[in-house]
Amino acid sequence: MFQKKDLFTIPNLMGYFRILLVPVFIYLYINAHSVTDTYKALAVLILSGVTDFFDGIAARKLHQVTELGKALDPVADKLTLGAVIFCLIHRIHGFQYLFLVFIVKELYMLLGNLTAMKLNEKKLDGAAFIGKAATMITYWSMGFFLLFPGMPRAVQIFLMILCGGMITATGLYYLPVFFRLAKKI
Repeated sequence: MFQKKDLFTIPNLMGYFRILLVPVFIYLYINAHSVTDTYKALAVLILSGVTDFFDGIAARKLHQVTELGKALDPVADKLTLGAVIFCLIHRIHGFQYLFLVFIVKELYMLLGNLTAMKLNEKKLDGAAFIGKAATMITYWSMGFFLLFPGMPRAVQIFLMILCGGMITATGLYYLPVFFRLAKKI
């Protein structure tokens, strides 16, 4: 499935780098005692996002699209978003619910993919538009929470509901997809 030569392609190195940025973000955010400290954590999140953008371009331009990269990129996304949402639980009331929605959806996606692979050796082939949109909206919203830590409560609630709604819509979108994958035996 994964080839040894794919381990050290430029896009995959960027994916590893994004994963390594997760504990850096967590450390900076948890230890932030001022808005400036929070902006340092935001800078790490932005660096991760920029790296995410360029790893896809590099993979296509350098003809280094790999199975490992296809698996690594969404893992880096989920670890990053999960870490940011989890960290915000400690400062913004209501984030525990968004974190719960995020975890339930990701576990459901993992189990759906594993079941489809076990039943007929099929898996999802890339993210659907709704999944990409949900990831982008959630990334941007998390950035706003970090950029504007004192935003009005109504805006916080709106952004949490928007993210939770997009995450839920993505999970619902994949429900019939997993049923089709599981039935093609």
